[in-house]
Amino acid sequence: MSDQTPEEDASTAVHPLGDSHEGKLLEDLRGLDKGAQNRGVVRLHLSRLEPDHRRNDDLRSAETSFDELTRTRSAWLYRLRNTDLMIVFEASETQAVEASVVKLMKHWADDELMKRFKTDPRKNRLSSWFDMNTDYDKLLAFAERQAAARGSVRKKTLQELITEKETMRQKSERGHPLTPAELARVEQSLSQVDLSSHTRRQPICAFIAGEQPEVVFTEVFVSIGDLRETLMPNTDMTANPWLFQRLTQTLDLRVLAQMSRRDDRSLLQEGFSINLNVATILSEEFLTFDANINPTMYEAVLELRIEDIFSDPSGFAFARDFLNERGYHICVDGLTLDTFPFADPIRMGVTYGKLNWASEIAGMIGTERGEELKAMIMMRKRGRTIMARCDSEAAIRAGQQLGITLFQGRYVDSLMRERY
Repeated sequence: MSDQTPEEDASTAVHPLGDSHEGKLLEDLRGLDKGAQNRGVVRLHLSRLEPDHRRNDDLRSAETSFDELTRTRSAWLYRLRNTDLMIVFEASETQAVEASVVKLMKHWADDELMKRFKTDPRKNRLSSWFDMNTDYDKLLAFAERQAAARGSVRKKTLQELITEKETMRQKSERGHPLTPAELARVEQSLSQVDLSSHTRRQPICAFIAGEQPEVVFTEVFVSIGDLRETLMPNTDMTANPWLFQRLTQTLDLRVLAQMSRRDDRSLLQEGFSINLNVATILSEEFLTFDANINPTMYEAVLELRIEDIFSDPSGFAFARDFLNERGYHICVDGLTLDTFPFADPIRMGVTYGKLNWASEIAGMIGTERGEELKAMIMMRKRGRTIMARCDSEAAIRAGQQLGITLFQGRYVDSLMRERY
């Protein structure tokens, strides 16, 4: 398809999901055997476009162009750190992919890149095409270089260096990273440990001006810190993201079983949320859990992490349609200021998006960036954005100024304890 090397383009923009997607690209390429290499690859050089044509809406337009193919598992989309996209697709879908790329070229017809493309199409491309059968080694080498260069795109600021040092200190206090052998022992122990003593509840409350905060639903979760102290006090269970995800899948099944056999079942009558993996929702254990409750009788919310959703978009789409049909609400969990623009609940077909509080949000109030964030929140309708990890009154005030009405965190806990 193409004889060029998929080298990195120069760009100052950094996609917030780039690190995880480049890691996933490398993992998937390494997992391909000879029989599975009958595929094509296209790289969209969005980083070559002018900044005005690389806004969040433009990036989303490019991503959604391939929704139908990713939904049917005929293609896999990866976001690179520099905002480029790489799409791996079945050879039988080449024509459909080409049609999508042509539409995008027309979408950016007035960009300087497209104008230069008309005069010299070899140097000024929006897309580069590859054949997995002949270009596999080239693509694998590119993915390995991307993984090796992670975090070195730009110089770190002083604040980032301070944060990094503090993170390293905290990691040393938490102990050594979890290993596969230790994970196996933890999973064995989980089959015997009573999780009720490690289970926590935290309310999500609505704050309406002039009224007392009211509980909308209650999140049920297992305290990883407490579990670590019980099972492996010298091990950092979260250090390896892939092993930690496997651990959370095991915890998912235990939490589902625990909630299904509650004697009073009071929580299931009041409204609840639990954090699950997409893979768990597609499991037999979830079907058993689902058979024991009626999600249409109260607020039943399933929280899915943003990384999990984007690592398997077609699996998420299938799970979302099933959950919506059954009457569950879905919340996209773990959003930051960087990832929030890419997780529009309305476009994704879910009810909530959970934005983690950060002190810099307070400083954004009244600024251009703050007004952009507020407009985004209001566009998604009131009650769709939850601000989590609120540890002070300042977090609540800042969130309200941005149009947020739903809050969760230690400060909210303290208010509810005072009331009751």
